[in-house]
Amino acid sequence: MPYARTLLTTLLLALYAVPAHAASGASAGNTGGSIALTDTGGNLPWPDDDGAPQPPATPLGPLPDLLPDLQPPDPALVPVTSATVHGTVARVRTDGRAAIPLGAPKRVRRLISQYNKIVGKRYKWGGGHAVVDDKAYDCSGAVGYGLIKTGMLQTTMVSGGFARWAAAGAGRWMTIYATREHVYTEIAGLRLDTSPVGDWGGADGVRWRPVIGKRNGFHMRHPVGL
Repeated sequence: MPYARTLLTTLLLALYAVPAHAASGASAGNTGGSIALTDTGGNLPWPDDDGAPQPPATPLGPLPDLLPDLQPPDPALVPVTSATVHGTVARVRTDGRAAIPLGAPKRVRRLISQYNKIVGKRYKWGGGHAVVDDKAYDCSGAVGYGLIKTGMLQTTMVSGGFARWAAAGAGRWMTIYATREHVYTEIAGLRLDTSPVGDWGGADGVRWRPVIGKRNGFHMRHPVGL
């Protein structure tokens, strides 16, 4: 009898030592001599190695902003549908041409109007030199087109010629940037260029593009009075 009482006491103590959730739906499986408990209730904390419940998980803080710091678009590059705009800054139209700023001088408005006629033309080395009204243009042929059509230039010039043409420095309304290899112009807040440098669109050919100012090695010139 003393032996039976001792055995019964040992079994009762072993039963009370099992965690409470094991008796309320948890399953036990023998994995290499140790007991693995699986919570089947779905709402009880998982016990650690000592059988004590772990503390609740720390709530996650706000997720970091992984998007790049995007700058708002240049207002001049937000497309418009009108042929003209108020103010002194030209705007790109939905068809790629420039909306002419009504507050700009007459010569500036005429220049933009003429350049609009070749916007979208493809690039071709020597284009716009043999004939002014060509099917394709290179950089100097494109810049020269508007100047010739408005009477400010008598004949076509190569890029290096524009580096010495007219007045030195930046103009108020129009600036030409030139080296022996390339030339582009900026007029009333837009850039006319055959190069996609600085243009998120990346397209070649004659296009209105974002202004980039003076690039390293370029000379700045401008028509007298502009």
